[in-house]
Amino acid sequence: MKHILIVDDEEAVGYVFERYLAIKGYRVSVATSGEQALEAWGAARPDLVITDYKMPGMNGDELLRRLRALDPTLPAVMISANPTDVGPIPAGVAFFAKPVSLDTLAEHLDAILRRFSGPPAG
Repeated sequence: MKHILIVDDEEAVGYVFERYLAIKGYRVSVATSGEQALEAWGAARPDLVITDYKMPGMNGDELLRRLRALDPTLPAVMISANPTDVGPIPAGVAFFAKPVSLDTLAEHLDAILRRFSGPPAG
C-alpha cells in the first residue's frame, strides 16, 4: 500500500484529501505545517508528498526543497489556490490549482507513483 503525506494548513482540506485517498487504497498521513511534514517524513517516509504552496512559516516550495535534500527522488505534487503567487515549479513536481478534482488528482497520483516506482523487485 503506497503511503501519501498530505501537507495543508487548512485542516478541512487535509481531512477531505485523507478520506478520499484512503478510499482509493492509499495509506495517508496529514501534516498541517512544513515542520510537521518534516517530522512525519522522518517517522515514516512516504512514497509521495502532496503539499499546499501557501502556508504560514514554511511554504510548500521550501518544504519540497528540504524534503528533496533528504530524498532527491521523492515524488511530489504542489497545490495552490493562488497559482500566480507560485514561482517556478521544481523539476519533477506536478502542480494543480485549487480547487482540484479529487478524481483527477487520484489519476495523476497513480501515474506519478508508477513512474517513480521503477521496475518491480525480484
